[in-house]
Parts: sequence; C-alpha cells; structure tokens
Amino acid sequence: MRKIPAIILFLCLAVLPCIADEPLALSKDEVRSFMKKLATFVAEKHMRTSRDSMQHGMTYEYRDMRREKSPGCFVQGEALDTMHDGAWFGAAMVNASLATGDPLYRDLLEKNVLPFYCRMLNHSDKIFSNKLNHARPSAQQTWSGQKEWLLQDGEKGFVPYWWDDGGSVSLERQRDKNQFPAFPSFDQFVKDEKPNPEFVLSGYSLGSSNHLAQDLGVLLQLSWLYYREYKGKDGDCFRSELSDAAQNLQASRMRHHGHIPMCDAPAALVLSDPAFMRLVPDASALGPALLNNHYKQALEAAVSEKKYPTPAFADDQQYKYYAALARHGKLPKAAAFKLVYDALTEPRLYHYYSDDAKVAAGMNRFDLHPINFTNGRPADYRSDKKGPSGKPRPMGSRFGPQNMIQCALGLQAFAQFPDLWDSSIDALFKGIPRVNIHDPLVDSDKNVPVKIKLGSHDLYLEASQYSLGIKVILPVAMKKITIMQANDPKRHGCDLIIKEDGKLEARNFEGTSLKGKFSATLEGNNRVIDCVIPTTIDKSQAPWMNSIELEKYTIKMGEEQVEFILASRQVDVVKWLEREIAGGILNWRGIFATKGFIPTGIETGADWDHYSDTGGYAHLISACAQYLNHLDGKKDWEVLRLPVLIESDGR
Repeated sequence: MRKIPAIILFLCLAVLPCIADEPLALSKDEVRSFMKKLATFVAEKHMRTSRDSMQHGMTYEYRDMRREKSPGCFVQGEALDTMHDGAWFGAAMVNASLATGDPLYRDLLEKNVLPFYCRMLNHSDKIFSNKLNHARPSAQQTWSGQKEWLLQDGEKGFVPYWWDDGGSVSLERQRDKNQFPAFPSFDQFVKDEKPNPEFVLSGYSLGSSNHLAQDLGVLLQLSWLYYREYKGKDGDCFRSELSDAAQNLQASRMRHHGHIPMCDAPAALVLSDPAFMRLVPDASALGPALLNNHYKQALEAAVSEKKYPTPAFADDQQYKYYAALARHGKLPKAAAFKLVYDALTEPRLYHYYSDDAKVAAGMNRFDLHPINFTNGRPADYRSDKKGPSGKPRPMGSRFGPQNMIQCALGLQAFAQFPDLWDSSIDALFKGIPRVNIHDPLVDSDKNVPVKIKLGSHDLYLEASQYSLGIKVILPVAMKKITIMQANDPKRHGCDLIIKEDGKLEARNFEGTSLKGKFSATLEGNNRVIDCVIPTTIDKSQAPWMNSIELEKYTIKMGEEQVEFILASRQVDVVKWLEREIAGGILNWRGIFATKGFIPTGIETGADWDHYSDTGGYAHLISACAQYLNHLDGKKDWEVLRLPVLIESDGR
C-alpha cells in the first residue's frame, strides 16, 4: 500500500504553524470570533463606504497589502468577474447573520452590499451605456461574436465585470503598461483625453458573464429569503428591491444566453410562481449522472492525452445546492448525496498531485494556476516542482474554503438522512459487492479485506486511493486472473499471470509489467495468490487503472467473473467532512493570524501572494456559519424557511 509521508504540506513553517497531524476543532465561540474578524477586515480594508460615491457598498476583489493608499492598493482584473466577490460576501453575511444573530452581518448587508447590487441590477439601463467602447484597437471586437458578454443597450439586470470612479487600478494595464482598456470598456480618461500613467480604472466594463450572473443569483436568493421573514421597514424595502433585482437578472440572462437554473430560481421564488420554478431542474432523482465530476473524469481519462482540469472553485456545487433548495423547498436526498459525493471526491485530485507531502485540511490549489490530469494521473506531481521558481504549484483561498462550506452542509445532510451514503450506494448498485477504499487520513486502523464469492472461489479484496490488493486460492492449473474497470474493460485493467517459474506478475493490457508486491505460494494442488498493485495514480506505476469512488470493476478467472464497486465506508466519509471543515477553519485561522490577511495565492512567487482576497473571506465566513449550524443541530434549508412552490413525493 502507498505510504503517505508524515510531513505537513510545504507551508507548515511559513504560514501553517498551528496544524497538527489530526486537526483539532475550535470551540463555537472561537469560530464566531474568527468569522467576525474576517467580516470586519473586509469592511475596513476592501469595502467602499463613502456615501457620496455611486460605488458605495462595493467590495473590491483584491487589495495589495504592500500598499496602503488608494487607488494603487485596490487591483481589479478587467475580465475576472471582479464583482462576484462582493456577491459571495453578501451571501456570507446572510449565512453569518442566520447562524449567529450578530447585528454586524445584517448591518453590512443592509447598509452596503445590497444597496450597491440593487442599484446596478435595477438601474443598469440608466447607469451604463454601450455607445462608447474605449478598448485598445486589438481588443475592440473582444466578445463581439457571442452574445453572453456584451452590454445591450437599455437593459436592466446587467452587472459589469468592473465599475469604478478612480478607486482602483487595472491588473492588465499595470502589467503591459498600456493606458487603454484591455477589454471593451467605457473609460473616462480616454473620453476626456487625459493621460493615465497609474492605470487607474474610471468607468465600467462593457462585459459580464453567465458565471457572474449565477453568483448574483445566490446573493439575491439568500437575501430575499432573509428579508422575506423580516417584518421591519427595511425588510419591506429590500423585499421589493430584491424582487425587482432577481427578475431583472433573469431577464438579462435570457437576452444574453437563455435559461440558467441559478438565475431562474430566485426569480421564480420572488414571483411565487410554480410554473416558472419548473424551469429549474428536478434534483430529487438518484442516478449515475450524479457521479460525473472533475474527479471521475480525471481518474477515468476516457480520452488519451486529453487534459482534465482539477477544480478551481466549488461554484457549481453551490449553484446546484441553492437551485435544488429553491425547486424543492428543502434538500432532496439525491441532491444531498451529490453534495456529499462532490465534497468528498473533488479535493482528492489535489491530494493525488501532492505525492510527497500530506495536504492540510481545507487547503487546495490556487485558482489561477491550473493543475491538470492526463491519462489518469497528474500531468506533473508536487515532487516535480513545476510551479513558480522551481517550487510546487501554489495553493489558494478559493476552492479549499468553498469546499469547506460543502463539507459543513454535508454533515447537516447526514443529520437529515442518517443512512445517506450507504442507502444511496445500495440504490445505485443493487446487489453488487462493495470493497472499502481505505483512507489513512481518517482511518488509522489497518485495512480489512472484503470477501467476494467468484464461483467456488473466495476472493479477498482491499483497496486504498492508491492501490488494489487481491488474495485468492486457485488450482495450480489456473494461470491468469484479469481485473478490469467495467466501463472501459479493453483499456483499463491488468492481467495477473503465473509465469513458467511459478512466480506471479501483473501486466497492463499493453503488456507492460506493473510494479507491486506479488506472492504465489504452492499449497498442495493449489496456489495462494497474494498481491498489492499500486494504481495508475502512483507516479512510478505504468498506467492500468485507478481506485475510483463508486466505480464498477470486474474480476475474471477462466469462464467466471464477478463485479464489485469501490466505496468508502460511510463512517469514513463523515470523518472526512469533519476533518475538512473543522481542521480547515483551524488552519485558515492560523494563516490569517500569521500573515495578517487571507491571501488569494500562497507561494505563487508573484503579486498574488500579497493580494488580500474578498472571495476567500466570504467563503470562510460561510463555512464557519454552516459549521456552527451543524454544531447547533440546525439545517441550512430549515433556517432559510423556504417556501414550497412545487409539491414533491417527500424524498
């Protein structure tokens, strides 16, 4: 079996001094204190609070912590969805307020975040115009061939990539030293024919995106549900503003794209329209399609040499979760299973990349530095040091903290459905034997083989994320056992072969010998086969197949064969979710204490190490809030008090 080095990920000495091999959990009071510090930091360091500005309430995505004065300290990418961080921060304020009751979060939401976004969504037809495009000549036609991005004349519900009055600088223009916009934009400096040597942003982007729209959908849905229960005067005002904003957002995306569940859902909620809500996909059906994600695609590698990306965000998981809540008025069991499956498996890809160090809880890749898989394994491993300046590839504050939210929601799902994992697997794979994927991160005990019947033979199988083991007693005359991945049996698998000298070897289907521990011992007229074979994910192994969560496999001996699936034990799945959320909060609190801010990238060897990232704070605050809900025995979908527009069968 693969041994995991007992060393902490490479940031231990630099920014993770508090990590223990088994992360401890913070108390509820410590969690509340941490999330309040994060929210206060964003309010003080990232948010425009001047009421004499149209940008009042805007939250800048990046703050350069090496600079203390505007505009140079605020950096915005001209096509980086810079407005989405404020939307996620607003969603976090709703989650934090509902979890703690602390007035700070409602105050930030009411006085800053919501007025800013409602201003744009409800008055974009008056604020923005597509009549002038000041982009540099090479960028004039960017987005012109596709309707998703470009502002249409006179439309409501449009939120541009960026909108500023001189309070920030352009990421792109700082780098290429060109004073003209890098993407289609209205630029006040160009219009006034004034020089802009500091590359200040004054104007607005002419582009937006479906991605940004879905982030806004989450904000609007949570905020409308929040104020739906609020009886005060401000609640009445915001309900109306949010209702208009949700409808305008949905109408804008229809003009630019078509139906998008996370834009349809809030609009259907505010309209209380069951027919409209039926546009949002039904999330109550359990089926094999739920198992399709980055993890499965990367490890299966259905297309040779194709690059399969590791996830940079958990945005899609959030969209599916909130759309499912809106559609059903609760969390259906199938949606709960999908939530847990993704929260368990998606982070593993980064763990596979990190072949020479254990990954600390809550940590994952930097979103702007890709890590890809080819042929079922990382294109390069951490030990290859293909990152900046000959170091490993950097980590970041996006996917790790976002997945922590999903882990906390997953724990709430287990409180709702105590047999969620096991019963879902039983329904998906009726009657197929199940072999445990052992994970030493959450189960320090020795792996216990599972007995499976193959004709008259007893097979004993064991698996980890990095290997497959088999033990069986065979007649001496039998010379070969074949192990196959059921969905691609011609390509993924190996033959265990008894050679002329009586020794056991394994070869993939191209005839290449595989590394492993092999034993074939004679006992009378039988031979005891015992082997452990590292899977393709092991850097030193020749390709054959991987141990994939909820994948089906076949073992064939002679004319007989048997299928089995690989699946973690439910108790270990729960432990994984607990480790990621509880240990992740502890680890990120250590980073915040050590660096003084939440960086967007760690060990990037570039400016990203010095950029405080609103998205990181937002996701950590929501993770803390959902963890507190779990500890308090609350469930997010019950706290939100969702209306039921479409009656379901109760699943």
